[in-house]
Amino acid sequence: MRMLILALGALCALGFAWNSNGFAQESGALEAQVVLKLADGTTQTRTYPLEERDGAQILTVPAADIPEGALTVDAIHPWQTAASGEDGFFILPNGMYGTWRDLTNGEYVNRNSVMQTYGVKTPRGALAAILTGMNYEATERVVLRDGTWRVFVRYELEGDNPYEDFRIEYHVLPQEKSTYADMAAVYRQYQLDRGEVRPLKERAAERPELAYAAKAPEVRVRLGWKPVPSPVPEQNAENEPEMHVAITFERFKQIVDEFQRQGINEAEFCLVGWNIGGHDGRYPQIFPPDERLGGEQGLKDAVAYAQSKGYQVVCHQNYSDAYRASQIGGLWDEGFLLVKKDGSFNTYTTWGGGNMYETCPEEMFKRFPKTDFPKLRELGFRGLHYIDVYSTVNPRKCYSKDHPLNRREFARWTNEITRFSQETFGGFASEGGFDYCVKYLDFALYISFQKPDAELPKLIERHAPYWQLVYQGIVMSNPFSDTTNYTIKSPVARLKQIEYGGRPHFYFYSKFKSSGGNWMGDADITCATDEELRESVAKIKEGYDEFKKLERLQLEFMTSHDEIADGVFVVGYADGTRICVNYQDKPFDWEGRSVPPLGYAVAEP
Repeated sequence: MRMLILALGALCALGFAWNSNGFAQESGALEAQVVLKLADGTTQTRTYPLEERDGAQILTVPAADIPEGALTVDAIHPWQTAASGEDGFFILPNGMYGTWRDLTNGEYVNRNSVMQTYGVKTPRGALAAILTGMNYEATERVVLRDGTWRVFVRYELEGDNPYEDFRIEYHVLPQEKSTYADMAAVYRQYQLDRGEVRPLKERAAERPELAYAAKAPEVRVRLGWKPVPSPVPEQNAENEPEMHVAITFERFKQIVDEFQRQGINEAEFCLVGWNIGGHDGRYPQIFPPDERLGGEQGLKDAVAYAQSKGYQVVCHQNYSDAYRASQIGGLWDEGFLLVKKDGSFNTYTTWGGGNMYETCPEEMFKRFPKTDFPKLRELGFRGLHYIDVYSTVNPRKCYSKDHPLNRREFARWTNEITRFSQETFGGFASEGGFDYCVKYLDFALYISFQKPDAELPKLIERHAPYWQLVYQGIVMSNPFSDTTNYTIKSPVARLKQIEYGGRPHFYFYSKFKSSGGNWMGDADITCATDEELRESVAKIKEGYDEFKKLERLQLEFMTSHDEIADGVFVVGYADGTRICVNYQDKPFDWEGRSVPPLGYAVAEP
């Protein structure tokens, strides 16, 4: 009782009065709290009116209102505070879902803002929030203190002045139609209405490469790589480590033959590490195709061979990162690197080419794709061309005096590259689902690095397919990094692939690091011997056969997702298809159907 009284007091302090029915209502005009943390460490609390327009409550904080050098700006809507035990929930853009449970104090911070939206439902109201100004600086926070839950956005300015107004549209949903699927539909419609995205059905009708990919699993083939992490952080012609050759271009033809023999009639092959130095070997240098794999003519022949058998073939490249090893080919230039505030360069990890330097998309676009892409077309590549990293990170900042970028400008220049990719090859794919890339994104390699069966943070109840509820039928995806090669993984990985509407993603030699940390899992598909090749392709065939029964759903919006019993979920699609997924260890009766344990059942439209 004492905890409840404290929670109610906290709600009243935020502007609520309690009515005779026990629900809170706003006292006076509807306002949002804005809390500023200043450069000297002090805070200021202000209130801003919420403008009501077309069913939304709109918060605008002018950039001019923010003191010089402010560190953070918190935006707190009054309906996004709840007492433990109240009805309702929150859903974050990374799919983390929770209810207002009676827990001890805690906090969850989401920096993985793959979409510019989140949802909250309390007895005060249900809101689908859409961030439309300074959104790339935003993180979502869930805080529980003394029985009071609070969900809010924190803009992390890092002492930089805002480059535009802060703006959030809080779209109000009726209580009877306020599931997280309803909230996702608000954002999907917002993206469609403003022309940021178009349905996959429409785009596939215009681009045969995309139409093909929508009925084909993605099969990545890692050909060669240098040691990862590299024993030589800064590489040159004298100290460059030797490349490991796993699959030559000739061996790739044998993979194609095995696909034919086992009846896999459609696949989009993505060749990884075909370039000089192998995977992440000397970026931005990619040419010539590595002689140790078979050289330029060997690559052309292999691509043409696979295409003659009816397969689509694309390649993996990277404009996000660069290595000093590119000096071997005469391409290294610090002028295309992102610059940190202190004037240094960011080398956030060490990969095959050594220290990995972040690059500026403006400089990369001006220097490389207009030369690289025509050469790649000449090699024969056509399909959903893959450029690594971009859609799996938030836009970055560059403090270079010659090419400074704020995060929105970073997004704009990145999309110049993604647009050109789609125009040149017939499609574009990247590593994740961050939706600043979504305008030209056709396939996301994985939406989340969260393992499907991993332990969740304290305040999080479960993971939900929030991204898929927005973008299924618009962008194809594989839901988790761990659902790569899902037919050799746990039953949970298989069910998540089905529940989240995934396009199957298989990877020869997904596990390649020397020191562990295999984010796509420790189980792998390989082909060092003919027996390994047969066994690996047989596991891909399992996924192919399963996918062919459901491939039509790649073109349909996911419209509902409900937990109908503990560990049992029903997913609905716009065409009327429904799928019941059962994570229990016993059969589940669903509308007269017996859904097997760790299995699923499909109700056709």
